[in-house]
Amino acid sequence: STEDVKTTFIDVIEDNLHIILIAVAVVLIVIIVLLGRTIYLDRKAKKEEYLVRDLNRRVNVDALTSVRNKGAFDDYIRNLQEKLDGGNTLEFAVGMFDCDNLKHINDSHGHDKGDIYLKKASMLICKVFQHSPVFRVGGDEFAVVLMNEDFKNRVDLMNQFEDRQKESWNTAENKWQEVRVAFGVAVYDSIKDQSVSDTIRRADKIMYENKRQSKAGL
Repeated sequence: STEDVKTTFIDVIEDNLHIILIAVAVVLIVIIVLLGRTIYLDRKAKKEEYLVRDLNRRVNVDALTSVRNKGAFDDYIRNLQEKLDGGNTLEFAVGMFDCDNLKHINDSHGHDKGDIYLKKASMLICKVFQHSPVFRVGGDEFAVVLMNEDFKNRVDLMNQFEDRQKESWNTAENKWQEVRVAFGVAVYDSIKDQSVSDTIRRADKIMYENKRQSKAGL
């Protein structure tokens, strides 16, 4: 007589242990490879993101003063104009700043001192108009677009800027370290200004009048 041999699950495992171990090893290897690839792609994406940010910074930031440059200013004004053309109602003002005596400092004390002077002027502008974008739009010229709180407080901020300039005169160890910046601020007016460029021109005009009066000792 014969007896039926009952095969249990454990018996199957024992009979095919080497195959199962190989299968488990293959699955683990696949998981490790996929995990490694995911980590690699994540690091690669972060590196590329950093490189893009760094490139954008190099393109849009002035190397000397670390504020935004002329290209960034043109883009910002273009975006403002597009919003206005699209029917948006915006309250903003444009401030134009011109550093006095930069050529004299460069010629008399060297360009390294001129660079220090520009940095001090830039820091002063940024410190006063800290909620607004600041741009270096020329060798000795800066621009600020005042919106929101800075727009509402523009008169106080202009007075504060004037006061801080005078403070720099009192604390400067050398004459060339005295920050002297002519400035003009114009509020965008849809009646006076056909475009944002008109506001900039009005601010520029006010700034040059301020420069003229400063040189005349008025």
